[in-house]
Amino acid sequence: MTDTAAGTPDSTASMQHGTVRVERFGAIAHVVLDRPDSLNSITPDMFYDLLEAGQQLSADTSVNAVVMRGEGRAFCAGLDMGEFKRIVEGTMAGSPLDIPGDAEALAQQAVEIWSQVAVPVIAAIHGPALGGGFQFALGADIRISTADAKLSAMELAWGIIPDMMGTQLLPRLIGPSKAKRLIFTADTISGEQGLAWGLVDELAEDPVATAHALAEQIADKSRSALVWAKKLVDMADSATMREGLVAEQQALRELRGTEEQKLAVQKRMEQLAARKAAKGQS
Repeated sequence: MTDTAAGTPDSTASMQHGTVRVERFGAIAHVVLDRPDSLNSITPDMFYDLLEAGQQLSADTSVNAVVMRGEGRAFCAGLDMGEFKRIVEGTMAGSPLDIPGDAEALAQQAVEIWSQVAVPVIAAIHGPALGGGFQFALGADIRISTADAKLSAMELAWGIIPDMMGTQLLPRLIGPSKAKRLIFTADTISGEQGLAWGLVDELAEDPVATAHALAEQIADKSRSALVWAKKLVDMADSATMREGLVAEQQALRELRGTEEQKLAVQKRMEQLAARKAAKGQS
């Protein structure tokens, strides 16, 4: 696997999904794009594999946080060049990427699934995150990047548009004018510029180690509270204020007084007592 601070994954809980690997570290899962020889470029199989991995994690109540990363020298360099060659040759005509019976495109579902995973998802970005790979990162809740990462919604350079939720997620993150500039120009920006624009939440020399450390901090919290917190914040994009406030009260009714909340309170009080004792000794 990886030489990061995450250590060695639990082999009994880890799983390979073709081009995607899921590694488990206790309550933390790593979703690893695993085509390092091609900079984790996207094939149709990767869409299926990501969706399958996301569905697996959605159903796993032992997972409290997820880190998405790329194996090797890149997060994801976008659509495999072989797929573009097929477009030029006309061999992709009549080959839709839709799942039979579903209205939404498979590529969109491979991004949307990370909002449906109930717990926080952190993207650890290094090297190229281009086109579809850039949009994979947009599907995460939090993005941590190297300063020199290459970020681009580059689809217009290939005569298409960011069709993996990019036209909807990007404006929500950085506002419509900056989103239009990135999409219209197909420019590539650095992780450092991404931080300045609000596209990236944090810079790190080792984004995987930093993302894993953040996942550890998150995973230590009550899972039920994490699930509600993610759901409520996501509602803010589309719900009215009244709907959001009603949902907050529903969350409190469901969380307050449960055994899980009692354990969280006990843990927090023990932590505060330990800090007070340590401060008294200093």
